[in-house]
Amino acid sequence: MKKFDVIMLNMSNYSEWDEGVSNRNYHILRELLNREEVGKVLAVDYLPLNFKRALRTYKEDLVLNIDKSKIVKRGLTHKVSKISEKLYVYTDIDFWLRPKSSMNRIKKTAIDLGFDDFVLWSYYPFAAPHWDNMGQKMTIFDAVDNWLLHSSYEKYTDRLKANYEKIKDETDLIFVVSKNLTNFFDDQPNVYWVPNGVDIKHYNKKFALMNRDISDIAKPIIGYVGVVQKKVDFELLKYLADKNPDKSIVIVGPVWAEQEKAKEVLAQQKNVYFLGYKKYNEAPQYIQQFDVGIIPHKTAGFSATTNPMKMYEYLACGKPVVATDNIGTENVEDMISVAKDYESFNQAVNNALENDKPEAITKRREFVKKFSWFNTVSKMIDLVNNKFN
Repeated sequence: MKKFDVIMLNMSNYSEWDEGVSNRNYHILRELLNREEVGKVLAVDYLPLNFKRALRTYKEDLVLNIDKSKIVKRGLTHKVSKISEKLYVYTDIDFWLRPKSSMNRIKKTAIDLGFDDFVLWSYYPFAAPHWDNMGQKMTIFDAVDNWLLHSSYEKYTDRLKANYEKIKDETDLIFVVSKNLTNFFDDQPNVYWVPNGVDIKHYNKKFALMNRDISDIAKPIIGYVGVVQKKVDFELLKYLADKNPDKSIVIVGPVWAEQEKAKEVLAQQKNVYFLGYKKYNEAPQYIQQFDVGIIPHKTAGFSATTNPMKMYEYLACGKPVVATDNIGTENVEDMISVAKDYESFNQAVNNALENDKPEAITKRREFVKKFSWFNTVSKMIDLVNNKFN
């Protein structure tokens, strides 16, 4: 098949990935860049929805340059950076005021860069009303979760509802991260469940030295890695800390402002440790120090539309996994423990600590190989090719 170029509307800024943040969008982009089927990619930084976010993007991404990049074009409100022969990054702070103008500049940038037969691949539902005239051969929407249920977008509910309806009606391919989201998109023929994946080699890395903030903590360690936001069940974490005074509860990841008070209360427990944000390159050494990996997410609302990347990362490190029910774990439930209440969650954690064996560790590592990002993107590209043909 002829190569296709990609304009990708991202859920993050490239500079965030460059500084160690990772999400599905990042891994899909990185894998696409390795594929012969894909020509050039124009990665569009998260388009700001308000002045505050536009100002942040201006300071962090428009004024400052991506390391080892070449500036192809710079205007008052936008910039094009060349990362490699295959990858360009577009930054724009104008979307919140003039979305059509922003989308037109993105289209013109693609034309100037010689894009041909390109696919519009979006993680960003707010652009949906403005992408009709971009000139794409195909439109793909990758639903990482349901933003209608995300606390950050509560004031944009009406706008999101209308945008999702447009996406349902007019998008050529819709990838959804969780089984629950297939229903949200009415289980249409163009909707495909493509769960998250993992970089196996990355999580199998060996470390000669461990950071002291984790190496000095008494074992066994009941560990969580990820952003600590509204979906994290602090009551469950407190329950675990109370029931397991001889074990360490370790939370690795940044804490959102809305959870700071809950964090302060929980951090008073002698066996609870908040280690803060760690870069993607550091994550394996922390998970490798866990004795069990947990996903203590609330079992309703936003969590039900997710497919936690951390469960694949725990498994790739060979760790037993305990998760709450109804949080998008359906495709790995043969390999993890799923708990319906606090008591059974605690019991599952202790069973995992008491009964883990070398053969179980090996089994987990073998099991998760089928969820590599290579396999995930291969499925996506096959679906794109079928749609083209």
